[in-house]
Amino acid sequence: MEFGVRLAVQGEMGAKGQGWEYTKDMAIEAEELGFDSVWLPDHVFNAHMAKNVPMLENWTVLSALGALTSKVVFAGHTFNNSLRNPAVMAKMAATFDVMFEGRLLYTMGSAWFKDETVGYGLPWDDHDDRVARLREALIIAKRLWTEPSVTFEGKFYNLQNALLEPKPVQKPHIPIWVPGDSEATRNLTAELADCWLIYSKPPETIHEWAEDMKRRSGRKIPIAVSTVFLAGLNDEDVTRWSNLYAEERKHRFAVPPTPADVLNENLWGSVENCLERIREWEKAGVTHLIIQPIPPLGGMRYFAEHLMPELRRTQSTG
Repeated sequence: MEFGVRLAVQGEMGAKGQGWEYTKDMAIEAEELGFDSVWLPDHVFNAHMAKNVPMLENWTVLSALGALTSKVVFAGHTFNNSLRNPAVMAKMAATFDVMFEGRLLYTMGSAWFKDETVGYGLPWDDHDDRVARLREALIIAKRLWTEPSVTFEGKFYNLQNALLEPKPVQKPHIPIWVPGDSEATRNLTAELADCWLIYSKPPETIHEWAEDMKRRSGRKIPIAVSTVFLAGLNDEDVTRWSNLYAEERKHRFAVPPTPADVLNENLWGSVENCLERIREWEKAGVTHLIIQPIPPLGGMRYFAEHLMPELRRTQSTG
């Protein structure tokens, strides 16, 4: 299993700061601590605090972080298909992949934050059409990365003899990770994904979903889980932070999570309990674990110090 960390760049999850300096320091420390990947939200409005709280543009920040690191892989949590033309996005991704020697995952999502999309004058569709739009975007990217010239005529996008050079470093192409668990997204994952990215659920649920995905796709697709990480805290702090997380995300989901949902679905408690849950996830098919640490710096350091060494040790001896 590989381990990633989501950067808290919006002042969310109890971060003591935000903006470039906080983001830069957290990413550099993540690499020093041994995390495999660093994940950055992709919004133009602040999606978790008040909308007018400053929010840096994703690709600008990622490119700067790529130049300041040497090993860690970068991904969007998740890249926002509503904000950019997919052919231009594919070009940006290929350029990043070349500049930073293959350190990119293409974690493109169908978008959920209507206010920012409409606010910037960009097209907004109903859910299934957004997934259909994402499908075309992923097909376009994959073809541009692997074919000399691309002509494409779809419902949402059209290309005429489009060229993309240089091609990405990663072969046959940059890995495509599809996020989400709706019915339409599951079908898209089965069709096109190299990895399925989902929010944390109990291990038994992940096992059921993995079996369902095998039936849909006819293959075993790796699963990445993004989980809130609340370990190393006393009961009072766990209650406080789980309430904060639920409050910050009440507008994010059709059914807002309760603090009880946060604790049932994510990673908290003693080191032993966390290790047990991670191992159960791994048995269910999880190959990548992305933590959303609360508080961000303290939680990231705690995971690296208290969980990662034991997980690495058992992997190396297993």
